[in-house]
Amino acid sequence: MGDFFISAEDLSHRLATAEPVRIFDVRRPQAIEPGSRFLPGSRWRNHIEALDWSGNLSRDNLIVLNCMHGHNVSQIATALLRQRGYNARALAGGVDGWIEAGLPTVGQSRLCPVDAGPSTWVTRMEPKIDRVACPWLISRFVDPDAVFHFAEAEWVIDIADELSGVAFDTPGAVIEHDGDLCSFDTLLREFDLNDPVLAQLASIVRGADTGRNDLAPEAAGLLAVMLGNSIVGKSDHDVMRLGFPVYDALYARLKLAGSETHGWQPMTD
Repeated sequence: MGDFFISAEDLSHRLATAEPVRIFDVRRPQAIEPGSRFLPGSRWRNHIEALDWSGNLSRDNLIVLNCMHGHNVSQIATALLRQRGYNARALAGGVDGWIEAGLPTVGQSRLCPVDAGPSTWVTRMEPKIDRVACPWLISRFVDPDAVFHFAEAEWVIDIADELSGVAFDTPGAVIEHDGDLCSFDTLLREFDLNDPVLAQLASIVRGADTGRNDLAPEAAGLLAVMLGNSIVGKSDHDVMRLGFPVYDALYARLKLAGSETHGWQPMTD
């Protein structure tokens, strides 16, 4: 396979460990239908215009191009980017191969079209658990270029409207609590994220955010760490920055080390 392609298994592992990877879906427009699925965090771009839309990408990060089957379309975009010195690789088997391997995919949503520029999201100030979990989910699985703003609760929806953004985790917002469910759960449903690991993580977030530590053994620990981050963080964006690695670690543990325990005991005579 060389270094021109990347396997679905390899890419899945890199995503689980939060390695910096940018994924671009370069399927021809006619190949994308209303029910089409996308790789986590991927954005759609025209493969022929790769040199135009790649200008702001880092040459230090891995760039993965996927088309329907991993044939000529993604290979054209990959070749163009590699010629310019980018660390670009085509996804072997394309999105079809990814789906056949049973790996997580994302559905389409009117809130964040995959062919649009960076999305804008607005929520209440002083984030702790759910309001950090949601930006993490959006950044890692929906739109890596997403921009987040924090405002007083009474102005969140107005500000989101004026910025053509999406309000979340505030009363009256498109994305908010729904009964016993948190905004994190609502996001999973809105984007039809069919990842069983995220479903597990949602229980942890819900338990920590609603005082239901019985929902998951990790809930109490998440609550403690995120409350600490809210004190250590110098600003709302700083709290968000500190929180992302926490959710990265939880996701990696659930996906790659879900059954691992720590039972070491000191040696005795």
